[in-house]
Amino acid sequence: MQNRDDLRMDFTPSPDGLIRRSAQVHEGVRGDPEIRRAHRRGSLVRVTRGVYRSALPGADAEEQSLDEKYRQLVIAVAGRSKERVVSHHSAAVMHGLNMLAPERDRVHFYVRAGGRKDRKVHLHEGPLTRSDVTVIDGVLLTKLAQTACDVARTGSFTQAVAVLDHALRLGVERDELRSIADRSAKATGIATLRRAIDSADRDSESVGESLSRALMIEWCDIPVPALQTEYREVDGRLIARVDFDWSGKVVGEFDGRVKYEKYRRPGESVSDAVIREKRREDRLREEGLLVIRWVWDDLRAPEQLRARIRKVLAIAGVI
Repeated sequence: MQNRDDLRMDFTPSPDGLIRRSAQVHEGVRGDPEIRRAHRRGSLVRVTRGVYRSALPGADAEEQSLDEKYRQLVIAVAGRSKERVVSHHSAAVMHGLNMLAPERDRVHFYVRAGGRKDRKVHLHEGPLTRSDVTVIDGVLLTKLAQTACDVARTGSFTQAVAVLDHALRLGVERDELRSIADRSAKATGIATLRRAIDSADRDSESVGESLSRALMIEWCDIPVPALQTEYREVDGRLIARVDFDWSGKVVGEFDGRVKYEKYRRPGESVSDAVIREKRREDRLREEGLLVIRWVWDDLRAPEQLRARIRKVLAIAGVI
């Protein structure tokens, strides 16, 4: 009997990393019984009907990122049609766009006619020109700016700000976003898109920072802070580059789950990075600044965070 490793090696994936039943059977590599057996034993993981991927060696399938799983689903479903154009959240994952609370249940497409939504696909009716589309990993999809605008139109203001912030950071120009909005003047969600275009900022470096700023924009009693302000020693050495800055009196820092891992220096442990961050914060306080920090859990209780920020701003005389 073949062992698990033998079964995994028998299935050669396509360049996109997927194993398609049609190719395996048509080429006589493996038949349905072998495919079903490999799936039952966990050597193959089902992506969608007739499409699989190899299980990660020595790891549980759940360790694969949600974005990567969704990306594979998009590639698999998109391969069933040469006319549909992948769009919205599905195009966003192909572009690597950061999104707040993305939808990963359905694959989104633009079609000329026959829009519908079911459990697996969402077909959007809409006119696209050749200049609106591109190809990534063999998938026909909307270009980055169009994709960001589509995601922004179909979500909340905070979701719109998050995706447009990242689009600007990836090189999209604000005028291009406005041009797309002008062409979609009667589309659902256009008011949200226009407002988010005016509010988007390429200096926002994460979804958490974008969400934080979007909340502040909607809080009339909290001034919108400057982003990525640098504080330096008298000799020019950098003390800190802060996420949010209010009038040089209060700085705010969003601590995401991966922040310390992301900024960890070579040979440095996470605990070393935490200690270094504490020293950095101490130096900011020595400069006479008040420092306030928050994490994802705080963003889930926005009114409490709002009260905390307002209190610190009041103490510093900002408001």
